[in-house]
Amino acid sequence: MPKVSNEYVIRKKNAILEAALTVCKVKPLYEITMRDIIKASGLSQGGIYRYFSDLDEILVAIINQANDNADYKQAVDAIIESSNSPKETIENLFTFLGEYIKENLSTVGKIQFELTILFANNPKRQEKILSNIAEQESGQYLVERLFNAVHEGITLGCFQPKVPLEDLFTFMMTSIDGIVRDVVLQKCYGMFQDEQALFDEISLMDTLCKSVLLLLGSK
Repeated sequence: MPKVSNEYVIRKKNAILEAALTVCKVKPLYEITMRDIIKASGLSQGGIYRYFSDLDEILVAIINQANDNADYKQAVDAIIESSNSPKETIENLFTFLGEYIKENLSTVGKIQFELTILFANNPKRQEKILSNIAEQESGQYLVERLFNAVHEGITLGCFQPKVPLEDLFTFMMTSIDGIVRDVVLQKCYGMFQDEQALFDEISLMDTLCKSVLLLLGSK
């Protein structure tokens, strides 16, 4: 048999991952089977297993690829450098977060949401998958920068918090998680269709930002 180049293997793997990602967009992660990916890729069962040992290895590769694309630390740093005050930093970071969620809802947002369900029902798969996922630190990095802006604003006298900071930070985190969850549920699963308006992640993040600034006693 002729020797297969590394570039050829990479191309084939990427083609399989593109097919798998297409499946992820239309079917819950926890219901996807190898047969789904075989059908979407157009390869035979043997063709798939030549490049990936099982379904979980494909899922890990998809998640790691999505996390690589979700590395926005430099964007966060640029926002902070261009902001003229702690208040403006907070406003700009919330705006960025809303726009990022809107752009990546059907991939990163949906996958992360469905992973929690997959892991809840399959503890053994959780251990196997998590041990191979590259840590995605961008989200934590953005939150840390938000918290730093709050502390900086208090130090400079820009903020006079109306609630304990621990409660404020808990409110911020649970609100962000809730917005992401409900927007995913509505836009990816068709829930809350009887509500008066379609959830808009940018508007919701803007409202959350205003709420945070009010609780900070922003001047």
